Amino acid sequence: MFEVKRHTTIKSKIEKVIAELIQLNIKQSIKLANTLINWKQEIINIIKYKINNGYVEGYNNKIKVIKRVSFGLRNYERFRKLIYLRI
Repeated sequence: MFEVKRHTTIKSKIEKVIAELIQLNIKQSIKLANTLINWKQEIINIIKYKINNGYVEGYNNKIKVIKRVSFGLRNYERFRKLIYLRI
């Protein structure tokens, strides 16, 4: 969406997008503008640092699959060991 390197540039571009969305005066665009306002700092951080939580989400997905496959295990300690073994 943005090709910027400086924090102030990122912030000004997001604020410009927000102003344009509000100026459209359409219910959905105003709702999107409010969402951007609420998440502005997080959006700036994603663009600035280029990191996300995909790594953690991958582990969560693996654990959910293990949980689904091990349906019927009654001993929690065995389930826990199975998670450590497969991850």
